[in-house]
Amino acid sequence: MPRVPTGRVHHLRAKLTSTQKAERRSRQEALANAIDTAQSAYAEEAAHIAETHGRSLKWTHSQLFLRTRMLCQQQSVNSWNTFVRAKLNEANEDREQGDRIKLTRFIAENKDKLTCAHALLSSAKKRVYNTQVLEACKKKNQVAQANPKAILHDINATFTSMDRKAQGFYVAICSNIEDLSEPKMFFTEKAKKFVKEVLDVEPRHLGLKLESYIVSGLHAHAASHRQRPLNKLVSGCRTFIQEGLNSIALEKDIGHRVNMNYTNYEHNIIEHCGVALVNWPLSGPVCNLSKAGGRAKLIKLSDALESNTCRWVILTDEEHATRMKENRICQAQGELIYVARK
Repeated sequence: MPRVPTGRVHHLRAKLTSTQKAERRSRQEALANAIDTAQSAYAEEAAHIAETHGRSLKWTHSQLFLRTRMLCQQQSVNSWNTFVRAKLNEANEDREQGDRIKLTRFIAENKDKLTCAHALLSSAKKRVYNTQVLEACKKKNQVAQANPKAILHDINATFTSMDRKAQGFYVAICSNIEDLSEPKMFFTEKAKKFVKEVLDVEPRHLGLKLESYIVSGLHAHAASHRQRPLNKLVSGCRTFIQEGLNSIALEKDIGHRVNMNYTNYEHNIIEHCGVALVNWPLSGPVCNLSKAGGRAKLIKLSDALESNTCRWVILTDEEHATRMKENRICQAQGELIYVARK
């Protein structure tokens, strides 16, 4: 009985659910990550073997059956191209952009000279040229703009595939208040226990604290002091104090310029001008800033001056008279209030 041709049978598959899709995607990502890790490890091992035993990388790859697409995805360099490139760079070193010699013209005009010079190169010199080109290619192969989702995916994949002996955590937050994305966090079990018991904070609260610190600008405020040398801190505080004194002198209608005098502050500034620097944040009276006692105290003073907590005020007649009376009593008791000019 002759066979009756039938149409092609299409087997319908049930549509995958979101959970099944996520599981399949995670399996594919895990497989891809495992393969990439193995390829990288074998490539590093091949380079180590070649260097240790004095063999070429090409020969070592062949022996290890590692001549895969991963290792052949870039065109290999040859000594002629790297040599010509180096010579062209030397010829264009002092030339401005737009006046530089093109590669084709350079080879056409210097072909015989380049050929003879290349023939005289030793194997070691050729390897040097090749290495320089490879390093230059690595520097060029940089991502123009990082993709946040791709970075997050790589970080998650790295932490997920970590060896069980490795422990750690990461917290990623947005640095702009206009971005409403929530903090991204990952904690291994031991790292989570460390944050809870040692740092005494919930892991999710750690991300929120970091976000508030960055978004509020506190990091920039702290970094400004950390980056400033000690002499810059002293100079900044002195400028704040002198500018404030100039302003209060104009307000009090003092007809001449008043220069801050740290040594005879009580006599030359308070008694003579009737103004005072209040809320001095350091222990003891107002003193020369070079003797304030280190970076921490200078930062404290700088913060007080910037926030206008420590500021200049005009003394009332009563306050002025009281201050003069107290100074004379302290001087009589042996305190050095009035310093004689040298």
